Amino acid sequence: MTDEDLSDLTGPVRAELTRLRAERVVFVAEREKLLAQLREADDNARELLADRDRLAARVAEFDERLAGQDDQESRGAALDAELASARDEREALRAELTRTRAERDGLRLRLLDAELALAGATPPEAPPAANADARDLVAAAEARAAHLARELDATRATVSWRVTAPLRAVRRGRSR
Repeated sequence: MTDEDLSDLTGPVRAELTRLRAERVVFVAEREKLLAQLREADDNARELLADRDRLAARVAEFDERLAGQDDQESRGAALDAELASARDEREALRAELTRTRAERDGLRLRLLDAELALAGATPPEAPPAANADARDLVAAAEARAAHLARELDATRATVSWRVTAPLRAVRRGRSR
C-alpha cells in the first residue's frame, strides 16, 4: 500500500497500519538476530567437531607410539598421562559440542517461533484483542531477548570465561 492509498484511510486505520508495520520491522530484526546466532552456533559446532577429530588423531597417534615402544616403563607412564589428558580434553569437547548443539536447536526453535509470529501478523481489520495478542508476543520476545542478554553477560563475567579467553583467541586465530 502506497502513501497515496493511506490518505484514503481514516486516522485510526492509518495509525494501526503504521503500528503493524513497525511491529513487522521488529519481528524481521529479531529474525535476523536469531539467524546470526544460529550461524554462530553452527560455526562453533564445526570448530568443536574439527577439534574432536584432531584429538582422535592424536589419541590414535599416541596409541601407535605406545604399541611401538620397547621401553614401556619409562616412556609409558608419560604417554599414559598425555593420553589420559587428551581423552579428558576430548570428553570436555564432546560435552561442549553437546551444549552447543542444544543451544543451536534452541535458537532454531526461537527462529521458527519468530518466523511464525511474523507470518501470523494481524491484518489491519482484525479486532483489538488480536492486536493485544501480537503486542504480548512482542513483549514476550523482548523479555526473552533481555533475559538471554543478561545470561550472556553473566557468563562472560565468570572467572572461567576470562581465564579461557586466551585459548579462544588462539583457536580463532588458528581457524582463520
